[in-house]
Amino acid sequence: MLKKCALLIIVLILACSTSDAHRLMLGYNVKEVQVTALYDDGTPAQDVDIDVMSNGKSIAKGVTDEHGAYTFRPESSTGELKFVSSSAGHRAVLSLDLSVKKQQDEIALPLRVAAGLGYLLGVAGLAMIYLSRKGPKKA
Repeated sequence: MLKKCALLIIVLILACSTSDAHRLMLGYNVKEVQVTALYDDGTPAQDVDIDVMSNGKSIAKGVTDEHGAYTFRPESSTGELKFVSSSAGHRAVLSLDLSVKKQQDEIALPLRVAAGLGYLLGVAGLAMIYLSRKGPKKA
C-alpha cells in the first residue's frame, strides 16, 4: 500500500507543471484612445474634424494632427463610443465598445475554475486506472 501511495504521489508530481503561490492577473484601464485617420492610399488625413459620441450625444470634438491622429481621454469608463470624422466630402465612422473587456472577465473566471477542476479529476482518474491495472502483487 505504501508503494502505491508513493507511486501515486510521483505520478501527480510529474503530471503537474510549475505552480505559483498566488495567481498574477493583469488588467487594463483605458486612459486614452488614439484614432488615426488615413486616406485609401495610406496618407494621413490632416485637419479632419472628429466628433466623439456616446449614447447619441456629442461628448468631445477635436481635429487630427499632421500624422492624422486624434487622442481622446475618456473621463469615465463609458460604454460604446462612436468616432465620426468629416472633412471635405469624406466621412467615416468608428465604433468602439469599452465595456466588452469587463463582460469577458466575468465569464472567464468560472470557466477557468471548471477547467482546473477537470484537469485535476483527469489526472486522478489516470492514476486510478494505472493502479487498478497493475493489480496486487502475489507473495
